[in-house]
Amino acid sequence: MRLKGAVVSPGPVGAGPRFYVGGASPRALEFAAKEADAYLAWIQPLDDIAALLERLRTVYASRGRRPVFGLRTHLVVRATEREAWEAADELMSQVDERVVAQRQAAFAGTQMVGQQAQLRAQLRERAPRLWNGISRVRVNLGTAIVGDPQQVAAELLAYWRLGIDEFILSGFPHEEESRRVASEVLPGLREAMKRER
Repeated sequence: MRLKGAVVSPGPVGAGPRFYVGGASPRALEFAAKEADAYLAWIQPLDDIAALLERLRTVYASRGRRPVFGLRTHLVVRATEREAWEAADELMSQVDERVVAQRQAAFAGTQMVGQQAQLRAQLRERAPRLWNGISRVRVNLGTAIVGDPQQVAAELLAYWRLGIDEFILSGFPHEEESRRVASEVLPGLREAMKRER
């Protein structure tokens, strides 16, 4: 990528930040294989991610590059599965239907392949831990893994087994979910990954 007259201040430290590329169109996959330090996918059911990674491996190989894969997802973690689903429902309980209508109108005209797939998905039929309720009101990623700490760790582990190298995780409310994930999900996930290496 070249930018004329661009100024970066302060400048990068060392080699600079890594360049992530996402996108589900063939053009985005080609661009990622050519330019990205890592390809970043939005979470989808395991079989969809497996197929995407296989396509990407082929595109990267054609360019003589080794891919690095990241996965972006929200998490809704609570002590029990029931509490987690209740928390997911609570996230959407205060939604203004005018916002939903505005977002749906905006999404209807998008050319974003990933956004359209997310809106069409009936995820729970194919992936019982995935919930795309947030996609009703949020532009870009609106899908979450929902469950208790062990269930969420097991789900992330399954994606790691497919070849995901890194995860970008978030949740709502941000601070509370981050603390919960750090203390209740990540230790078990790290241990499981260590056992399988």
